[in-house]
Amino acid sequence: MKKKIGVIFGGRSPEHEVSIESAKTVCAGLEKAGFRAQPLYAPRSGGWRLVALKDLLGGRRLSGPLIEPSFASGGFVKKNGGRVGLDALFPIIHGSTGEDGALQGLLELLGVPYTGSGVTASAVGMDKVISKELAALDGVPVLPHVVIRAHQRGAMGPLLKEAAKLGFPLFVKPVAQGSSVGVSKVKSAAGLRPAVAAAFRFDTAVLIEKGVDRAREIVCGVLGSPAGAKASVTGEVVPKGKHEFFDYEAKYLDDDGMDFLLPAPLSAAASSKIRALTVKIFLALGGTGMARVDFLVDPKDERKVYFCEINTLPGFTSHSLYPRLWGKTGLKPEKVLKELVNIAVRSMASRRRLVTSRK
Repeated sequence: MKKKIGVIFGGRSPEHEVSIESAKTVCAGLEKAGFRAQPLYAPRSGGWRLVALKDLLGGRRLSGPLIEPSFASGGFVKKNGGRVGLDALFPIIHGSTGEDGALQGLLELLGVPYTGSGVTASAVGMDKVISKELAALDGVPVLPHVVIRAHQRGAMGPLLKEAAKLGFPLFVKPVAQGSSVGVSKVKSAAGLRPAVAAAFRFDTAVLIEKGVDRAREIVCGVLGSPAGAKASVTGEVVPKGKHEFFDYEAKYLDDDGMDFLLPAPLSAAASSKIRALTVKIFLALGGTGMARVDFLVDPKDERKVYFCEINTLPGFTSHSLYPRLWGKTGLKPEKVLKELVNIAVRSMASRRRLVTSRK
């Protein structure tokens, strides 16, 4: 009998629509991989719903019976009665509450196998400051930065001056948001304060990071667990037109916003170094399942490589970088999805063997 996989998508982050598109690709891929896909929709307004697969794939209205978590049955139940039988869960809610550990905490409490990183790795991966600091502790090169938190907004002048001393360009980012949401490139001190204000619209903490002017943006996928993780080929994102970096508009709104070079035009030594760093960062942060790691490379010297950020729940649309990286490596999307489900089942089985009582 085919295993039934619940695909959780939607959410309340600015990446809601991207999540819907990812869910379509994931569901179709799971079906192709020999599973039964069951979409579970989380609207922005709340009230999760059991959605028919044909409605999701057909672009129809996303509606269906209300569902809620049941700790007694270890899964979900329909609000009007009846258990939703699922063998594993595949969360594909991008951004806050979906890939920051909040959703993973709920799934841990339910005790159902789920794909992707656990609570700690998800939270750490979403936090650009903590992930950089943990990576640096493991010897990974990172760029200097300044952090401004909400309680410092009223008197952030000294912090802005400290950031300006790092040298321009600077990149201003919400600390815990994905997909370049709220990110600005700042070329002078005059642009710092408005960029920080814009980033504070999306988070309660803002990172100001020294940039590498005209940096090459190199990405690499990772698949696996602490028991064995492997890196994909590297790819290079080349922003086009008005885009100076791979911002949200270039990713999702501008069909001609970037070129994606696969594999990245790097020397064998540089590519090998980045692939090794990708696995190192993934393991240092406690990752499981999948992630995409983004790097900045000095355009004048490819030996100068800096860790930018990790995305523990990367987009899985038909044009997303992560599945394309693995496709070039030789793994079709359905193969990647099958491996993710298998990792989830093994990881949950391993956690269930842990001692939970001293008796």
